[in-house]
Amino acid sequence: MLVDDCSTDGSRELALDMARSDPRIIAVSLGKNRGQGYARNVGVAASDAPYVTFLDQDDEHAPAWYDHAIEVLQGNPRFAAVRGEIQLMDVPDDLNVGPTDPRRTMMFNSTVWNMVMHKVIYQVLGGCPSSPAFRTQQGAEDACLVVSLKQHFEVAKTSQLASRHYVNIGGATAYFLRRTRVVRGRIEFTEMTDKEKNGTLEKAFSEFQADASTNVSVLRRTLKHRSRGIRNVMAGIAFKLLGTFSGRR
Repeated sequence: MLVDDCSTDGSRELALDMARSDPRIIAVSLGKNRGQGYARNVGVAASDAPYVTFLDQDDEHAPAWYDHAIEVLQGNPRFAAVRGEIQLMDVPDDLNVGPTDPRRTMMFNSTVWNMVMHKVIYQVLGGCPSSPAFRTQQGAEDACLVVSLKQHFEVAKTSQLASRHYVNIGGATAYFLRRTRVVRGRIEFTEMTDKEKNGTLEKAFSEFQADASTNVSVLRRTLKHRSRGIRNVMAGIAFKLLGTFSGRR
């Protein structure tokens, strides 16, 4: 799925051309720029695959990652998603982070482009945050979704290389590294955005997590209700599926 978020740099035309020449590709062009979260949700909604993953403009997935991730998920039904390793590329000299830098670990554990998850789980959580509060340079929608995912479901971690992430000077990764430092093993922010200062981002973060928790809770309660006939059978199957992913039966 290629989703063009009302771009002005020729991406729309490129995506449509690729879709016309390759039957594996479906291109969606949005009439209004709505942000990364909204575009991701449109792509997932238009997809009919049982698994989803994301690829931003500054990333590339490593060969064999998809096969490996699907094999892990199919072989371990209790996991809702699987996360792989990330290789940072083209890191500016003044932003270089070593293998033991806690900021590297923080980045790797709060992104979705090194992850493959069950589509149903993504949808149960409410998809990717898309409110205006998340339309910021720091790319907080990834971390918000990942936190909710880990709160309710198990995520497998593998040493397989999942993504190569190119650190663009004006991108979210470079911005994060420029406004943070490590002091005695702890990450400190040296600069805060207005939305961080006034609590707008924190409020949006909390609201998304609360909605995700409600979605999961409501679905569990609904699936516990046993009706007759085929509805009873389908409810039982869905309840077992959700219970498997969440470790609850």
